[in-house]
Amino acid sequence: MRRLTRNEALADDLAQDTFLRAFQNMGQVKDDTKTKSWLFQIAYRIFLDHFRKQKRRQGLADENMPQDNEIISSPDSMKMDIEQAMNRLTSEQRAAVILCLSYGFSHSEAAKALNQPLGTVKSHVARGKNQLRAFLCVYEKA
Repeated sequence: MRRLTRNEALADDLAQDTFLRAFQNMGQVKDDTKTKSWLFQIAYRIFLDHFRKQKRRQGLADENMPQDNEIISSPDSMKMDIEQAMNRLTSEQRAAVILCLSYGFSHSEAAKALNQPLGTVKSHVARGKNQLRAFLCVYEKA
């Protein structure tokens, strides 16, 4: 949640909401081996709900989140790290990359957790990896 929200306090609040909703709906889990993806699915939906509410309140698109076609041109400073590179990804790309690369989910497991088609998740992971590579390559040259 911290990587998705980029805000520790908000991430903690959304994590509490996630665990509360999971506790309330624990009876829905029939296969214990799928509990992890079920929990990630709840967390991601709560994040999306919060993001949509925030967007409606502001009445504007979130200016801090680049578009899919935006290319990362150069690092802002010499102290850029992977966290800052991740923050440049769209929320969908960031979620897919985190699930597949950080948590070891397969593309199909991530698709189920994110409630997105398999092809969409694959493209989010591929685009996210390409943007991370481009950013880190430019950073390494600097």
